[in-house]
Amino acid sequence: MASTRPWRVIQWAMGSIGQISVRHLVDNPAFEVVGCYVTSAEKDGRDVGELAGIDPIGVLATRDVEALLALEADCVNYAPLYVDVDEIVRILRSGKNLVTPSGFTYPPALGAALRDRLEEACQQGGVSLFGSGIHPGFAGDLLPLTFARLSSRIDELVVQEVGDFRNHPSAAMMFDGLGFGRHPDDLKADPPRMFATMGRTFKESIYLLADGLGIEVEDYDFTWEPAVAVRDVTVRAGSIKQGHVAGMRLEWRVWNGGKPVVIFRSYWRMDDVTEPDWGYENAKYALYFTGLPSFRVNYEPTEPGPDGDIGYWGRIWTAMAAVNAIPVVVAAPPGLRTHLDLPVAQPPHLHR
Repeated sequence: MASTRPWRVIQWAMGSIGQISVRHLVDNPAFEVVGCYVTSAEKDGRDVGELAGIDPIGVLATRDVEALLALEADCVNYAPLYVDVDEIVRILRSGKNLVTPSGFTYPPALGAALRDRLEEACQQGGVSLFGSGIHPGFAGDLLPLTFARLSSRIDELVVQEVGDFRNHPSAAMMFDGLGFGRHPDDLKADPPRMFATMGRTFKESIYLLADGLGIEVEDYDFTWEPAVAVRDVTVRAGSIKQGHVAGMRLEWRVWNGGKPVVIFRSYWRMDDVTEPDWGYENAKYALYFTGLPSFRVNYEPTEPGPDGDIGYWGRIWTAMAAVNAIPVVVAAPPGLRTHLDLPVAQPPHLHR
């Protein structure tokens, strides 16, 4: 993985995850930001450092895809809110490796047609594609695979996430994408747009974990239910009226032997109390292993985030899980890469 020069990176999209990524890529001497793609005219032509909230770096953001793909770069850090497979294929064919926190953690679960198309693009460009993030990408796949080494037998494995979204900055994701603030009847009749994206990404992650543990997937399902605000709530991304959606409980499940064996469970909230009240804990991730032995593993931030935004640390985890894998992805043979075939990443210059 040793490099005689910084890894040259193009940042693709400058939302909250893209901004965090750029700040790290600029601060870490192992990397160099050489280009940046943005979707809005407002950001087009502006210095990437300024868009990330730091000093100018002398690189201007652009909406000119051709100009970006003509650059000499080792990797694209692809972090839009919604992925565009045609765009990804175009990037790969241009000869640039791609890491992303937006899915593609386990392309074999996507179906043969899409998997083969992505693999073909990797081979044409002589590059690799790797998907990561906090969950999916780490908490639900790499972390339990690691702790499974301590088990003699696993009867059931639950990956649980508690997300506090009160200070999340993106109205596009929280309200338009996930449907917070809508009436629960309306949400059930017309599920949120992001559920389709999450259905793909969480299926990949839970299939990766099942495959890594040697569990045959006999069935797979997804269930969810909303919770409503017990008062009017104002959060960073907007306002939620009493009786409208302010919480969600979601489960993705792999079945074997007539029962769920691997379960991804997420509790998301916009207030301390909702109806129903599921007894929210602090924002954290936890693994519950039932078997021989039965044990729990959990991790959570140890300090409040900027302006009290505890979710900020989760967004850093999401961004870094992909960015810190760039060296091993660039060094890997061309093709679709996952946690099951990549070596353990050794993130460069974290102590600096």
